[in-house]
Amino acid sequence: MPPAWLPLAAIVAIIAVSAIRLLSVQMGHGVKAYGFGRHADIQRVTERNWRLAVAAILAFATIAWLKPQWELALGRPDWAGNAIVRWAASALFLVCFLIIAAAQIQMGASWRIGVPKEGPGALVAQGLFRWSRNPIFVGMIGTLVALFLWSPHIGTAAVLAATWTLVLVQVRIEEEALREKHGEAYEAYAARVPRWFGWR
Repeated sequence: MPPAWLPLAAIVAIIAVSAIRLLSVQMGHGVKAYGFGRHADIQRVTERNWRLAVAAILAFATIAWLKPQWELALGRPDWAGNAIVRWAASALFLVCFLIIAAAQIQMGASWRIGVPKEGPGALVAQGLFRWSRNPIFVGMIGTLVALFLWSPHIGTAAVLAATWTLVLVQVRIEEEALREKHGEAYEAYAARVPRWFGWR
C-alpha cells in the first residue's frame, strides 16, 4: 500500500516546482511571470479562487494522511482504501507531476501564472505542447483526479469541479491573449494541436 502522506507530498512538490520556475523566469529573464492584469475583474476572481482551491487541496490531502476517519464523515466509500485504487492514484500523481514540471521547463521564458497586462510570452509549440496546448492545466486536473481517486468524497469532488471551472475560464483568457499577440501563427497552432490532449 502506498504511504498515506503521498498525496500531500505530490501536491507540495507541484507547488514547489511551480514556485521555483516562477522565480527562475523572473530573475533569469527579467519578466513578470505572475500577473492577472488582463481582464482584471475576471482574473481577480479566478486568482482568489485558485488560492482557495489550493488551500482546500492541501487541507484534504492532509486529512487523508492524518485524519482518515474524517473522510468517512465526508462520505468516502469503503472501496477507496483498496490497494489497486491507491496505486493507480499514486501513478497518476507521478505522471501529472512530471507533465507539469516538464511543460514549465519547456515554456522557458514564456512561463506565466495568469495573464499580465502586457500579455503572454513567445509562442511555445515544442515538447509536450505538440500534443496539448495546455499540458500544465492537464497535469493540474489530473492531479485532482488522482486526489479524488485516493480520497473520494464530497470535498474532493467539489474542489475538482470548481478547479475545472476555473481552468475553463482561465484557458479562454489565455487563448484570447495568444490570438491577439501571435495572430495567424497561433491560429495555425490551434488548428494543429487540441486544447487538452491528442492528435488532429
